[in-house]
Amino acid sequence: MELPEDLVRELTSLTGIVLAQEDLASTLDEITRLSARLVPGAEAASITTLQDGRPVAVAFSDEWSKTLDELQFAEREGPCLDATRIGNVFRVRDLTKETRWPAYVERAAQLGARSVVSLPLRAEGANFGAMNMYAREPDAFTGEAVALGEILAGQAGQASQVAAAFFRHRDLAEQLREAMRSRSVIDQAIGVLMAQRKVTPDDGFALLREASQHLNVKLRLIAQEVVETGELPQADQRSRSPQGSPARR
Repeated sequence: MELPEDLVRELTSLTGIVLAQEDLASTLDEITRLSARLVPGAEAASITTLQDGRPVAVAFSDEWSKTLDELQFAEREGPCLDATRIGNVFRVRDLTKETRWPAYVERAAQLGARSVVSLPLRAEGANFGAMNMYAREPDAFTGEAVALGEILAGQAGQASQVAAAFFRHRDLAEQLREAMRSRSVIDQAIGVLMAQRKVTPDDGFALLREASQHLNVKLRLIAQEVVETGELPQADQRSRSPQGSPARR
């Protein structure tokens, strides 16, 4: 299937969506919105993944697609679940004439769905979910539309893998930066206490830790108070402070 150049550009930019989003959930939401717009016949799209062995609708272009996914979970049957479990593509031309998944198709048709395509999502050689496209018209998805959906699902799997790694490493980097900031202010506070109370570094840290435990306040915040005020906060100081915040001198 030969694709228009503008469509090829949008497909190849899927992985780049990661850099424009705040987290993995928003990345997957954007992928579903893009899929609903790009695939001919699609009116809505969703992504279901397995979490602790249970299916969860993690992304969807609208509430309708989310409801249709969750209906499968409730009935414990449907093309989305089978695409995830088996790894095959499922194309339903008309839900009112579909004999597979009888409980699901009846209820989905009542919600206005007539055509469904469910495509497995893969990463590192394993299925981790399915991308689903829904339409209110029967036989809405041509063979070319399904083929395009498969390309999108492949790109979505790669983008999901990149997103998971990106946000995992980004969170780790932020944790490390926060640890470094905390370590810096704690070291400064220890220096203040050493100069003020003529104690060793270990004793200075012990004073900070005791204040943190006694006041039930994070060690970094106790250290920041010492650096800013030159004093180790006491329980009576904090009780006199507005809304329990550290007393400022």
